[in-house]
Amino acid sequence: MRKLIIFILLLVSNYSHSQNKVELLNKGNERYNSEEFEQAETLYKEALDKDNQYYKANLNVGHSLFRQAHILIKQQDSLGIKKLEEAEKFYNNSVELAENKNQKAESYYNLGNAQLLSQKLEESIESYKKSLRLNPDNINAKKNLALAQYLLKKQEEEQEKNQDKKEEKEEESEKKENPNPENKEEKSDQPQEKQEKKDELSKEEIEQILNALEREEQEVQEDLQNKKKVIGTKLLKDW
Repeated sequence: MRKLIIFILLLVSNYSHSQNKVELLNKGNERYNSEEFEQAETLYKEALDKDNQYYKANLNVGHSLFRQAHILIKQQDSLGIKKLEEAEKFYNNSVELAENKNQKAESYYNLGNAQLLSQKLEESIESYKKSLRLNPDNINAKKNLALAQYLLKKQEEEQEKNQDKKEEKEEESEKKENPNPENKEEKSDQPQEKQEKKDELSKEEIEQILNALEREEQEVQEDLQNKKKVIGTKLLKDW
């Protein structure tokens, strides 16, 4: 009898624990829908305090941080990059915790968005590709992949031009300082150092990324509103 009572108490405790994290998630969703992203982040993290393996809470923390970063970057506030770095961490958590391929595809897609806004173009391309392998029908992932590839190609072409100009200036300077062709030949044998650091994206290119991501968020919110009309009081996307 005693064992049965202990078993029942454990079941009740686990049920209560599960209910608490779901309630916190739903409260966070309400805040998110009201565009109170910092408050939403706090509630999602409280849900994670109950269960740090909770896929939805990890993903939603990433969403709330991403939206905060989006606003800060538009305001040219450097804190936006720190928010994106934290968002990446939670999106990576959600990738690991995903229970099926659709969840994993969603996590990779959102990770790609955070990397794109962080100007990590190569990493974002890989994340979008992984998302599309799992869900080839994600139109937004296809669009963002194309945008990231375009910006990376443009960045590399600009780098190449800058490197060529730099080498031309060095050659001209060398001719003036040392017209001796033998010394020139010695220098040509030395390996040329390539510029490894990627140039930052221009203000216009960052604006292009922000606008693309903003349009996608508007589409998601419109879709949510339409679903609410159909099914009543269902809250937020069940990310």
